[in-house]
Amino acid sequence: MYISELNLHGFKSFAKKEKLKFGEGVTVIVGPNGCGKTNIVDAIRWVLGEQKYSVLRSGKMGDVIFNGADGLKPLSVCEATLTVHNNRGKLPLEYNDIEIGRRIYRDGESEYFINRTPCRLKDIHDLFVDTGMGSDAYSVIELKMIEQILSETADDRKRMFEEAAGINKYKQQRRSAMRKFEAVCQDLERVSDIVQEVEQKVHSLNLQLKRFKRHEKLTEELKERELALAFIRVHEFEAEIYPLRRRVVEFTHLKDEKASYTSVHEKELECLRSLYGEQQKELTGLQSALRELEESRETVRNNVLVWSEQDKASEANIERLNREEASNEDKKVQLNQQVSEYDQEITALSPQLENQLSAYKPKKSEFDAVQERYKTAQEELESAQTARWDAQRKMADDRSLLDRTSSLIEEKQNALSRLEEKIAEIDSNQEETGNEQKELESQKAKLEKAKGEIQSGFARVRDSLNQSLEKRSELSMEIHHGKSKLESLQSQVGFYTELVEQKEGYPEGVRTVLDNPREFAGILGTVGELFQVEEKLETAFQSALGDWAKCLVAENRASALKVLKSARERKTGNLSILPLKEFTQLASTQKAPTGNGIIGTGAELCGADKKYQSLADVLVGNLLIVEDLNGALKNNDLNGWDIVDLNGAYSGKNLILKHRNKNGDGSLLGRQKKIESLKDAMETLSAVIEGQEKELSELIGEIESQSGRAKSLGDELEKSSCELNEVETALIRNHYRQSQALESLKTLNQEVQETAKNIDDLQASVKKLEPGLAKGEAVITKLKAEAEKTSEALVKVQVERDTFQQAVQELRIELLNLENKRDNLNFQKRVAQETIQELEERKAAIIQEVSGLMEKRESLAGQIVEGEKELRTITGQSTKDRSILDLKRDTSNDTYQSMEKIQEQIRSEQQSREALLEELKANELKIAEMEQRINIIRERIRDRYEMEVPTDLVVDEEADDLELRIERIQRSIESIGPINMAVQQEYEDEQARLQTLIEQRDDLIASEDNLRETIQKIDKVARKKFQETFDQIKLNFGKLFEMFFEGGTASLTLIGDPDPLEADIAIHAQPPGKKNQSLRMLSAGEKSLTAIALLFAIYQYKPSPYCILDEVDAPLDDVNIQKFKRVLNTFAEDTQFIVVTHNKLTMEAADYLYGVTMEQKGVSKLVSVKFNGRI
Repeated sequence: MYISELNLHGFKSFAKKEKLKFGEGVTVIVGPNGCGKTNIVDAIRWVLGEQKYSVLRSGKMGDVIFNGADGLKPLSVCEATLTVHNNRGKLPLEYNDIEIGRRIYRDGESEYFINRTPCRLKDIHDLFVDTGMGSDAYSVIELKMIEQILSETADDRKRMFEEAAGINKYKQQRRSAMRKFEAVCQDLERVSDIVQEVEQKVHSLNLQLKRFKRHEKLTEELKERELALAFIRVHEFEAEIYPLRRRVVEFTHLKDEKASYTSVHEKELECLRSLYGEQQKELTGLQSALRELEESRETVRNNVLVWSEQDKASEANIERLNREEASNEDKKVQLNQQVSEYDQEITALSPQLENQLSAYKPKKSEFDAVQERYKTAQEELESAQTARWDAQRKMADDRSLLDRTSSLIEEKQNALSRLEEKIAEIDSNQEETGNEQKELESQKAKLEKAKGEIQSGFARVRDSLNQSLEKRSELSMEIHHGKSKLESLQSQVGFYTELVEQKEGYPEGVRTVLDNPREFAGILGTVGELFQVEEKLETAFQSALGDWAKCLVAENRASALKVLKSARERKTGNLSILPLKEFTQLASTQKAPTGNGIIGTGAELCGADKKYQSLADVLVGNLLIVEDLNGALKNNDLNGWDIVDLNGAYSGKNLILKHRNKNGDGSLLGRQKKIESLKDAMETLSAVIEGQEKELSELIGEIESQSGRAKSLGDELEKSSCELNEVETALIRNHYRQSQALESLKTLNQEVQETAKNIDDLQASVKKLEPGLAKGEAVITKLKAEAEKTSEALVKVQVERDTFQQAVQELRIELLNLENKRDNLNFQKRVAQETIQELEERKAAIIQEVSGLMEKRESLAGQIVEGEKELRTITGQSTKDRSILDLKRDTSNDTYQSMEKIQEQIRSEQQSREALLEELKANELKIAEMEQRINIIRERIRDRYEMEVPTDLVVDEEADDLELRIERIQRSIESIGPINMAVQQEYEDEQARLQTLIEQRDDLIASEDNLRETIQKIDKVARKKFQETFDQIKLNFGKLFEMFFEGGTASLTLIGDPDPLEADIAIHAQPPGKKNQSLRMLSAGEKSLTAIALLFAIYQYKPSPYCILDEVDAPLDDVNIQKFKRVLNTFAEDTQFIVVTHNKLTMEAADYLYGVTMEQKGVSKLVSVKFNGRI
């Protein structure tokens, strides 16, 4: 089975459709860095279902789609198909060629195909599982994976061994089984918790149901009593309301008479109040007018002050502007004088500038001509020197070549002598190597025999260890199951103990008596406690006894009477007492009938102590317990007996028929016996668990001992293997030395011939070089003389140029100084003229500003005169208004005094009327209070019972007696506690749910046992296959390591967990001539060879259909490449190899060669090469 074809379209850099045809053997893919070689490897991984985009060297899965290049747009989809030739039938399909396809879109959605039929990713994984072709198999090895395979904690290495052992399908089955097992355990734990919870809830609902029925009876009685009491209270309140209503009518007439007398004074008071209000309004108007006059006067006074200050400021500004105008006139005179001076200086400077410019221009022209001659001489000198240096360089090269040739001749002659000596040495060693070969073959036979014996002993110890491991696993499971069962028993003991301690199921009075034995002396217990029946008979006795089981048993009648008296005094509740001593006189026995289906009499089977036998005779002495009631009723010999069967069906001699459901929690009988039986079961189970734990401890010790023996034998086997490997390696090395010696002789003879030929060629080259050196010396002398002559001419021109340059620079400096002086004078003149212009503009502004200020002063003088006149007018009007205001205030005070007198008379009359109203209000409040009480009573009855208080009812009891009875009923209801009104339906629902849950729990326990057995079987098979695979790969690895390294030792060991499936795989490698060292200390080449040796050891055990090696030969030198090629060709018979490489030696091993180029940037293209007529 091998990959026969790969088609790509739009995958990474392969924008166009590309097809690669593969065959058996070695296919090599070459090309420069970055051209897309590794993209072919990624495509194979991707088609086989690789999901980690990091493995595909991408940021996300959509990155594998071609992303565009120069002249090409990005694609929206990519597709790849891989054709596998199934010639060996390893794949479970009936086709010779199977095509696997995958397509992906930009949104990340993938499609998978098998033979162009859509399928799931899981289908592809299942197709290649344990074939070595999966996306995560050991078929693809990259250079970066060398370090990962050899790392101390490499999971990849363990996965390769598991793939080779073919246990991945077992691991998948085990993971699936473990998930189911964990889910079943969780479900079982959850269902067990729910069962326990529901059992407690059913028991609680049973007790609630009893309380509900008692609560219902008391509630009905309470309703009758409260209706009677409400009827009495309503009639009492209505009788009290009648006289109060008559008094309210009388007081209403008196209140009306008082009101008419008071209204006359109130009318007079209202007139005075109206007059007083008008007077106050007029006073307020006068006060407002006066305030406005005062504010106006203050505003005018402030304005006069402000206008006076503004006039003074205007006068000061006029004086300041006049002074500024005089100062500016003086500045203008000075500036005009300065402008005249600047004009004179500029006129004097112009002739000097013209003279200086006339002297500078001719001198500058002469300097330019000299500068041109200097550049020409400089170029001639550079040309002569260049020619001279070229000649000298050529002669130096020829002389160096002559020296190297002479040295090579000497080296070749020395090498020729060494080759001849080496040929003689190889001839002398051949005989010694042959003798050593015979001795090594004898040692190999002895070591193989010893190794076989150790190997058989190791296999026996390993099988024993595996059996012990399986037994340990089974024992641990049994202990866990036993502890779970023990916890369940402890929970049941706690439950029944709580029932006994809380006296659950007994009436309140019975519980009170049992909880206080000192206060109620003479009580022996209850019938339920004294009868300790077997568990299977509980239902029968509970049905037969009924409420007799709840009765107290006293020593005698006197004790019973004392207890009853104390119970009545304390109002403890319901209770029944049986006197044991008096029952002895009533006891009678009769002979029990026998026959099929009859178990025995109640007296015999009740489990009562001998001293309580009379009690048993009276209560159940006439009771027969049978297997089936219907069959027993047909037997005429049982007439006169009370009969009950095991299911609780009962038929009494008094013709009473009844049936009782099985309910272990609610039974009052056999509770103590149940607790004791559960404790016995716990002790037995604890002893069993303790024994199992002891056995497990001994087994662990035995496993450790067996592991030690296995390790010891393994070390011996490893030592024997190492010794055998050393001998085999020595044999291979010896044979290799002989073949190498023959090859070396052939190679050395060829080298001797080639060296002799090289010496002749070199001597001929020396003869050709010597005449050329003499000619070169003469040429160099001539060129040197020409360069010196040119240099002298350059020096003369340079002196002349420097002289002219100095004179031109001096003239230029003087010219620049004169121009700067002229520019400075022009600037100063311009500044003075601009200043004069600004002063003229300022003068006009000052004249305009002074004129404005004068006008403002005239306006302010008029405003001040008008303001003083208005101020005098406002002061006179204010004095007049204040006099009028005083007269109006006196008149208003007189009116207010009259109002006070009338109000005093009205207050006196109101006090007498308010006293009358208070008494009227008190009577009305009493009436309202009585009516409110009646309404409260009626509302309470309406809310509680949804009915009205009866209007006609005959009540024989007094109200106080009714209240006392109602209070007792309420206390009884409160003692019952909260009541669940839907308890009947809930009890039936929970009982059905409990039965369903118990059935589910039984099913889950069976599933748990089946899954545990399945997991143990899977582990056993997988452990055996893995161990066999590991042992064989270990041997293969040692041999291949010695072959690659021509010596040294290497081995594999399982470390950590004694279980091979959980253990880690350690690699030990010791190259020849080195001490045993950590893998981290190996060089890159040694690591690469070690990893390749391990890889080929796996392939040797289980050849993979194909193997991709991505530049793993990069760290190897030429010698190791040759070894790599030999091993590659050996394994190529069973495995198809696809090698990505840059090494030319590796390319020599190719049966098929593909080149990857990138003619267009970003787009990969394939080029194929034929070998032996194949592509």
